[in-house]
Amino acid sequence: MNALARSGVALACGRIALSGARMLAALIVARLSGATDFGAYALLLSLVGLCEWLVDFGQTDIAVRDMARRPRRRARLLAALARAKRVQGPIVAIGLPSALWATGRDGGMVIAGCAGGGAVLAVAWLQPARAVLRADLRMDREVGAELAGAAVMLPVLLLACLMHGPLWSLLASGAAGRVVQALLTRHWASLPAVRRDARVGSAGLAARAAPLGMAGLMVLLYDALAPPLLAALADLRAVALYAAAARFVFPGLIAVQAIGTAYFPLLARAWPHDREALARVQQQALLVSLAVSAPMFAGLHGGAAFLMRLPGPAFAQGAGLLQIMAWLLLARAVTTAMSPLILVARRQGQGMALTAVSLAAQIGALLLLVPRFGVMGAGIGYLAVELLFGTMAVSLMAQRAAGIVLDWRPAAASIGAAAAAALLVDRTPLAGQWSGGALAMLLSGVAIALLLRGRRHASSGLTERPA
Repeated sequence: MNALARSGVALACGRIALSGARMLAALIVARLSGATDFGAYALLLSLVGLCEWLVDFGQTDIAVRDMARRPRRRARLLAALARAKRVQGPIVAIGLPSALWATGRDGGMVIAGCAGGGAVLAVAWLQPARAVLRADLRMDREVGAELAGAAVMLPVLLLACLMHGPLWSLLASGAAGRVVQALLTRHWASLPAVRRDARVGSAGLAARAAPLGMAGLMVLLYDALAPPLLAALADLRAVALYAAAARFVFPGLIAVQAIGTAYFPLLARAWPHDREALARVQQQALLVSLAVSAPMFAGLHGGAAFLMRLPGPAFAQGAGLLQIMAWLLLARAVTTAMSPLILVARRQGQGMALTAVSLAAQIGALLLLVPRFGVMGAGIGYLAVELLFGTMAVSLMAQRAAGIVLDWRPAAASIGAAAAAALLVDRTPLAGQWSGGALAMLLSGVAIALLLRGRRHASSGLTERPA
């Protein structure tokens, strides 16, 4: 239990720190290389992230699950995973620059795609070691290796930007960080030796991981779809504005995901035998997620103009986009808090179908809105699709699947308090300044704390009332 708690806390804190490092990297490129180069960099990063998922495709998680069930097959499972990565890694790494060339990108982006392929190869190489660390509940070492890679990437990226290096040098800094991460991960994992004649069954592992891989791919496409479509429908400056605004939202999303990870074991333990406890834990998870995300929403909304000036003067016009993306943070907080119920209730197929519908809806929204409204259309479309097919649909599906009904009044009050604080600051001279963001965050935080405190007192009063 101590190992699990330590690993869980380390994983949550590490993910938030990594999100901050990526935001810092984005600010470095935006400030020193300009909006157009930052747009190209952000586009390539989204494609590299997609390739890193393709090279894994859920197989690491399935290997960890199977090792936990059959410890005696650990060496063979790791051998199967390693063999699959030796095949998938080069194919996906070569496919990235090939896809850029086939879609008519210029030579600079194709060469940068080759540099990004180096990161893909490193990620493929580290997967067996990552599986060992997760199976042994040493996720603190896993995230520590990734943080070490980020610590190497940032100064290399800064040097490349200061020297006005080409686009490939920016991607090469990320590849260097991945190599360091891979070396440390493999060092800490101490992979077991496998006989060369051992039957490894890589095809079976790939088949078992295919449903999880497809689900993860759709989720990743849902989040990473906007930059490529903006590049095709608008230009790289639109990609830059969107990516800059999204970087400020990501830390909040990471924090909410960490909260969901912490509550998941409690939800799984309560279902299906104790529906009352399940509802109580889910209600708490939802309110804690909103207590964290709502003040962040208010701060982003109230200080949007100041924040979007941080990457450079060319990004100041994206303040309105950041305010829209701030609302997206609230919506995703509810979606992320409720979605574990679908997995707990074993309705993964319905969840996958809903994700597919959401992906199709987002493609349609981007194709419809971006030509008319530019990058603002991307933000509006993303928010609309998230509200309809994420927040509302996931909440209804999750409650129905789990057989519970939550009290949504405290959640609505928390959202209303944050929205009131943000809109109030918008009508003051502090609107758009750092002080406006800080004031909005403070007001919403105090209001939500008072609401939750009053709810606890009311609940304890009902509990203590004599029959």
